[in-house]
Amino acid sequence: MRAVDTVAASDVRGAPPILLMRELPDIDPRPLTPGNAPFRRWFYANWGRSTALIRARPRSADLFAHAHPLSIKTAWNGSAFFSLPNRRLRVDDDAYLILNEGTHYGTAFRSERVMDCFCVFFRQGLAQELAGARQATLAQVAACGAELPRRAVDFAEHLRAHDNIVTPHMRTLARSIDEGVDDTGWYEERVQALLLAMLAAEPGQRERADSIKSVKATTREELTRRVLLATDFLLSNYTEPLSLDDLARAAHLSKFHLVRLFKQVHGISPHAFLQAKRAKVARRLIESTDLELNDIAARAGFGSRWTMFRQLRKQFRMSGLDLRRAG
Repeated sequence: MRAVDTVAASDVRGAPPILLMRELPDIDPRPLTPGNAPFRRWFYANWGRSTALIRARPRSADLFAHAHPLSIKTAWNGSAFFSLPNRRLRVDDDAYLILNEGTHYGTAFRSERVMDCFCVFFRQGLAQELAGARQATLAQVAACGAELPRRAVDFAEHLRAHDNIVTPHMRTLARSIDEGVDDTGWYEERVQALLLAMLAAEPGQRERADSIKSVKATTREELTRRVLLATDFLLSNYTEPLSLDDLARAAHLSKFHLVRLFKQVHGISPHAFLQAKRAKVARRLIESTDLELNDIAARAGFGSRWTMFRQLRKQFRMSGLDLRRAG
């Protein structure tokens, strides 16, 4: 079975430092058979003790809910859904997702085309070790060597737009797996660089709270968290007819306060944000598929092709036919 390539001998803890998976592993809810039983015993024995890089191209798949290590997820040409307690998040071409160690969730992949997915699951404790090391002074390094104090790590579990800080590391790792690179030392260095980029980008996620006009920092942080709950709901359900009531319920805010706070965090209204997301999806489908424009309008969440045309001109100053010719 080629699902998992262990690219290094086991370390002193008995677990390989890096696991490369070039397809989804054969685990629950797929049936247990005599053929896959040894692999599953080995997989579950190492899960969380090794850093796992999963490069998969599914059309559809479902994985049971489970508490996992710290991870980062990407998906192109389709949608990966992550079912957390009380909410479901969609990862697609526009966003990636970080979920903290111990977060309990299930996963589903859905696409009519072959998807392009890549996830990294960091071994337990790696983020805390790295966070402590990057904050240590040279005097501490000289005094403590490798035994530096660890620091707690807690990432905001919200959808994040692709950026020039974290996303390039994910693309580099995914491309290297595709090209057949099996150099353990190189992967360990690149995983560390990815994790450092995630830690470096995190303050930017937290700083959005500064845009909310409140004296108390705790109030700003809580209100920003609620706005981001509405944002996640919007990005995960843009194909459905969404109302302001739906977004307000997701944020646990009144409609008045949601609109006002949403503008402070994002700079535009919830409706403008939603239409911009739908326009991005429509443009991708126009440029990369042969679907009829009416079908694309429906898949992007627009009520009609005419609404889609208006938004394409507003967002990109191009018509649907212009985009298709360009694609």
